[in-house]
Amino acid sequence: MATTPDIGASHLPAHLGELLDGAARARPHAVAVRCEDDVLTYGELHAKVRATARRFGSLGLTGHGATGLLLENTPDSVVAFLAAARIGLRLVPLEPGTPRSQLTSAQETLGPLSVVGHAARLTALHGTKGEDPLDCPLVPVEDPGDVPPGGNVGGEPSPAVGDVGDVGDEPFVHQFTSGSTGEPKAAVHTQRNLVNGAEIYARAYGITEDDRILTAVPLLHSFGMVAGLVTALRAGAQLVLLGRFTPARLLRTLDQHACTVLVAAPMVYDLTTRAAGAGSPPPRPPRSLRLCLSSGAALAPDVAQRAEERLGLDIQQVYGCTEAGVIAARRPGDGAGADLGVGRPMPGVRVRVVDEQGVEVPRGEEGALLVRTPAMFTHYLGRPDATRRAFRDGWYRTGDVARLGPEGHLHLIGRKDSFINVGGKKVNPLEVERVLLAHPSVVEAMVWGETTGGTGERVRATVVARATLPATELTSHCRARLLPHQVPAAVDFVDSLPKSSMGKIRRSRR
Repeated sequence: MATTPDIGASHLPAHLGELLDGAARARPHAVAVRCEDDVLTYGELHAKVRATARRFGSLGLTGHGATGLLLENTPDSVVAFLAAARIGLRLVPLEPGTPRSQLTSAQETLGPLSVVGHAARLTALHGTKGEDPLDCPLVPVEDPGDVPPGGNVGGEPSPAVGDVGDVGDEPFVHQFTSGSTGEPKAAVHTQRNLVNGAEIYARAYGITEDDRILTAVPLLHSFGMVAGLVTALRAGAQLVLLGRFTPARLLRTLDQHACTVLVAAPMVYDLTTRAAGAGSPPPRPPRSLRLCLSSGAALAPDVAQRAEERLGLDIQQVYGCTEAGVIAARRPGDGAGADLGVGRPMPGVRVRVVDEQGVEVPRGEEGALLVRTPAMFTHYLGRPDATRRAFRDGWYRTGDVARLGPEGHLHLIGRKDSFINVGGKKVNPLEVERVLLAHPSVVEAMVWGETTGGTGERVRATVVARATLPATELTSHCRARLLPHQVPAAVDFVDSLPKSSMGKIRRSRR
């Protein structure tokens, strides 16, 4: 078993309201959230969150039903998120462009649903003439300027429509898993989970009130939500939001606001470094940047190398999942080398690699990865059987096959449930994908198992190529580098692969 020192939960705030209260008392005039010219200090953020909490309460939003938040990377969305936390709502972060049909499907899982979002998004949900009205209340995040009777932005909110007491261990975020390997499920996190997750990041990377964290990934995903928003709140740091991503805007924002930490997905690093490399001479690295974090998908070696050259720093890969939060990561002191894998377990995280009987295997051997972390989810909403299957004696089954290196670094081999059974021989699709991606004309690749009748499967590949490429050329390329049963029986070419907003390929949507 690999472990790191436990996080002392006794001294940590129990919920997000405590984090905000403490930061507003300590640094009321410091910038809390910035998105271009839209800026809130911690004092202003505190006041707006309390006023919005009162507004939500007066409109009947309570923890008895679920509240969907069309969560965008804007200060108003941050205010709405923290106001929902303050009054103990059951919050469901949703893609800003979630269509009416998906909201209807979400209601089947969540029950009665209110939807909060920017007014323009809510207008789109009203539908066109002749469509049935959406069967849920729609509440704008924008502050209408009205304070309920008896309310005072500078005073304490009324308990009837404001704070609801200690909500740290109550269900808060209901976060749908990516669905990249199966049907999405709503993983339920408490506010204490999120605070603990932020403490992990702050401790691992020494994040303090002097940092400016540019979050170039969606706040609605756990990486952006915890590594960006909640970690900034925990440290009293400045959260810098990019708004709509373009490579030029990201590079300009890094310099203009002297950002010290960049939270981004591999796709962002790829696009940004390609754009930056197009100029001559190449621009200098951002002057204040000290830390680059990457998560959401594997960071390709060529992207990592280009990012290091352009940004002047090694990119620290972060491995985690919706259910457990951050599990392991590389850190600046680790240096470079192939034996680093996805890094070492983060502070307070314990990992085990076990065989099919649950017995821990020696270091260097492959097995199923189990984890325990203070940022762990509590259950899948309405899925007791799935929740039971997710745990083994209190340890979360990640579904990943892994091994631990001699120095405790974690190496991911693949997902057990994605292995392809070819005549009784197991094929790891990630291994085949790595070979395909080594071909100079292949941009992206997804490998999967196609049922051939009975219980047999064959290997199939779907590929995005830079130029016209014969399938026979790719097959020959694979035959020279793989065993016969690993070679794709067929290759399909497409213009793009289905992805999440983090750039992660959705394997369940071939």
